[in-house]
Amino acid sequence: MGQILSHAVGVAISPVAVIAVVLILAAPRGRANALAFALGWILAVSGALALLVLLGDEAGAHRDGHTAGWVPWFRVVLGILLLLLAFRQLRLHNTLETGSYPLPERLRQLDEFTPGRCIALGVLLALSNPKNVTQLATGAINVAVDSPGATARVVTALVFIVIASLCVLVPLGVHVFGGKTANARLEHWREWTVRNHAAIMAVLFLLLGTKTLGDGISGLV
Repeated sequence: MGQILSHAVGVAISPVAVIAVVLILAAPRGRANALAFALGWILAVSGALALLVLLGDEAGAHRDGHTAGWVPWFRVVLGILLLLLAFRQLRLHNTLETGSYPLPERLRQLDEFTPGRCIALGVLLALSNPKNVTQLATGAINVAVDSPGATARVVTALVFIVIASLCVLVPLGVHVFGGKTANARLEHWREWTVRNHAAIMAVLFLLLGTKTLGDGISGLV
């Protein structure tokens, strides 16, 4: 369980997903569409995690009580990739003016979206982000290697999915239970996220890359 927490948080810290939820909630049919978006995100994370755990099993990530020799190298490669992404985000942060993060094309005209399109958008945002893919892959390998028995795997996977989905569940919860100040609070979150998007991602990639690379090196040693 402890091995997957940081990777689940890595998926959860998804600025574009937060921006998308807030924009959806502000549009017509906001609550229904936001629920559909959250459903798409959860389905994507759940399906990808389950598939990657199965692939890890098929590749022999854990056999005869030992971790396969390729697992540490897998973590090293992912760690290096994340550090390269951190450098890329840092360069992006230095070239953008404050608050000028461009809104992705797929997040425009959300007022015309149907629940079905919002489900598809949730799936797309969850699986099109390299950060999410790397953290899902690392989390799945940890589940395949460190979780003994089906029950432990299911519980660990459920914890991962819940934590990884907080980026869409928390804004939705604030909208439902936040009272009169909910919309203003969410709009403040959106503005702050847009303003600091590149910096958030640079720091996140740096932390995740360092941890993943360190885990890989520890396994090799």
